[in-house]
Amino acid sequence: MRFQVIRRCRRTEEEQRYIHAALGVFARLPLERREQVRSLVGELAATPLEGRALFELLTRGETPPVTAARTGVPAYRLYALRRAFYDRFPLG
Repeated sequence: MRFQVIRRCRRTEEEQRYIHAALGVFARLPLERREQVRSLVGELAATPLEGRALFELLTRGETPPVTAARTGVPAYRLYALRRAFYDRFPLG
């Protein structure tokens, strides 16, 4: 899973790298942190399908077009959801 800066994201590159690294080791995060991720995904997604697609996009390291083809959620929507997730992810 290669890091790439998300354009139009309100986070700095360093903050984006931190979020990316945390999502890369999602299964090893403390329970509280995993619940924060799941909760934020649930808040952002309009449907359960979008929520599953966003969660898989964030934790599998796939690109939005690959996840879109597999899940049926449009790639443009996944790009927007991922950017919103990064903007709202709690760093503390």
